[in-house]
Amino acid sequence: MFMKFLAISPIVLLMSCASLNEEACRTGDWESIGYNDGVRGRAETYIAEHREACGEYGIAPNTAVWLRGRIEGLKQYCTADNAYSVGRRGNELNNVCSPTQVRELRLANFFGLRYYEINREIDALENEVDDIELILMTDFIGDLTPEQIQLQNFYLSKIIDLQKSIRQLERERAKYAALP
Repeated sequence: MFMKFLAISPIVLLMSCASLNEEACRTGDWESIGYNDGVRGRAETYIAEHREACGEYGIAPNTAVWLRGRIEGLKQYCTADNAYSVGRRGNELNNVCSPTQVRELRLANFFGLRYYEINREIDALENEVDDIELILMTDFIGDLTPEQIQLQNFYLSKIIDLQKSIRQLERERAKYAALP
């Protein structure tokens, strides 16, 4: 039974939005739809989105079957590996997992989020270095005045400081590069 959930039908792929199209509503495998919603960490109340979308076509979702599939899908969502992956994409884990799992999952999600945030900080600093290097290559050509030399030295010192900050962040990022 579990293996049938791994096969994602084309209809289920079409429903990556909040609502389903008419074909998905009419031929939808509610257990698979629920499973995929669970894998995505969607709340139990998400069935209302399907009810609204399918209601336009006079179709009501099979809530009990959808819930059964969602519970199976949550087994994939509510794992430390997934919580970490969600964090590395810059997202917090949805509050859909059991209370017994929450502490471990929050920690894994925090590690992923911190890794993501550090990468963003490093990117911003590297962009700043690139901007300064561009200034140095274009504005400081030929014979320089004493003021220009002083400004050039300021920029070079700024690059050194930025590179130190980048290395420090890279060391910190290594702490969050894997699950705790």
